[in-house]
Amino acid sequence: MQMKSAYLQWLTVLALVLGFTVSRSVSAQPAPPPDPASAPAGNPSASETALGELIVTGHKEDKLPRIAILPSLSADIEDVIVRSVVRRDIELTGMFELIPDNKAPMGLYSFDDAVDVPAWQNLGAEAIVKVAARPHGSKAEVFGLAYFLNVGKDPVYSKKITVDKADVRVTAHRITDALLGALTGRPGGFASQLAFAARWTKNQRIFRLDADGQGLEPLTDPSDFAVAPMWGPNGSLFFESSHDYQPFQLFELQGKAITPVKLSFTTSIYAVAFSKDYSKMAVAVAEGGKSSIYVGLADGSGMTKASTSTELATHPVFSPTGKLAWIGGDPTHGSQRVYVDGKAVSPAGFGASGPTFCDTEDGVKLVYSVGVGNDRRDLVMSDDQGRGMARLTQGQGSNTYPACSPDGRLLAFFSTRKSQPGIYMMSLKRYTTQLLTSKIGESLRWAALPPAK
Repeated sequence: MQMKSAYLQWLTVLALVLGFTVSRSVSAQPAPPPDPASAPAGNPSASETALGELIVTGHKEDKLPRIAILPSLSADIEDVIVRSVVRRDIELTGMFELIPDNKAPMGLYSFDDAVDVPAWQNLGAEAIVKVAARPHGSKAEVFGLAYFLNVGKDPVYSKKITVDKADVRVTAHRITDALLGALTGRPGGFASQLAFAARWTKNQRIFRLDADGQGLEPLTDPSDFAVAPMWGPNGSLFFESSHDYQPFQLFELQGKAITPVKLSFTTSIYAVAFSKDYSKMAVAVAEGGKSSIYVGLADGSGMTKASTSTELATHPVFSPTGKLAWIGGDPTHGSQRVYVDGKAVSPAGFGASGPTFCDTEDGVKLVYSVGVGNDRRDLVMSDDQGRGMARLTQGQGSNTYPACSPDGRLLAFFSTRKSQPGIYMMSLKRYTTQLLTSKIGESLRWAALPPAK
């Protein structure tokens, strides 16, 4: 019974942070923690004009650079994987018009065949990409080549490498990132992975996903209730988990090994965050029927309280410049706002959740979800001080838990839109949106993979 009381206390505190009412009944299985994305909108009289205008771009009439990705006639699985991954990645950027394969000129497209640049130029290609792969003994040989026709006849990118066959897929993502760097001056962010929490039968587990929506994999024990994943140093994954109604503890997943993280706190840990250089750790902790944000060193030592301006605080996240954001509120009013370094920056009257920072070409942006009534939530974006507010979604269901790509070009988020619920990816250059996968969950996080060895 003591374990159930501890679990119920965790639910009660988190419910206060998010404005929920929690039932006192406890079933045989742990009750799911309330979803922050379902928090009330706040003041129903608050005007949505405070959220800024909806950004509308990416219309069909917008002129995009035409890019050709050479077809392949090879039956080698390595070649099929590399080309399909690169093409999908470039499609997801929303930055180019891809010439269809059925428009490809007659010619040779094997691994060693030269690129017929004039033939593709006649089709209006402004950039030409060739990617190919073939088995090489127990390994695979991977080749990438790109021409940007406005800058001359020589390739802007050319690389041939040999990798383990198991690494062909991630190598294709790394080639995409390098190609984008050659074509745009800013490397891509597809050599990365997402993590989120989602229901699995009666409990909730942590899942990982490749940046192109492939490779969905459950990571945690189905008998535990796991929440709030966060990527840490060296590609490790941190999350909080409860077993048999015990307080939520912090765990680290490195490879296939899950180990508890020793902290000085004896109460439930709600969430964790790391600074960009992984030198600092922030944790949301249950504290006397409330919750607080503490910040210390990455090993959990030297923790000091950061959230002194609110009685309840959760969902910490660091900006690329070292600022710390969290969701703060009070149990009296049951509302929550985004705080950055202790100052409220989201508009009053709108229940906020899931803040993240995006290091875009136009500077660091703060993105989060706000309640707009009728069980709907929209994404808004501002600078890291709350200025220059703009809406990213409107009238398309409930949109929650934004996560930004490592290169700052793309935003992933959950959406319940009627056309197809799932994880969507939005271009932060053109603001077009594409479905990534139909999986729905919470606490979406996105981080680069460790560098190739």
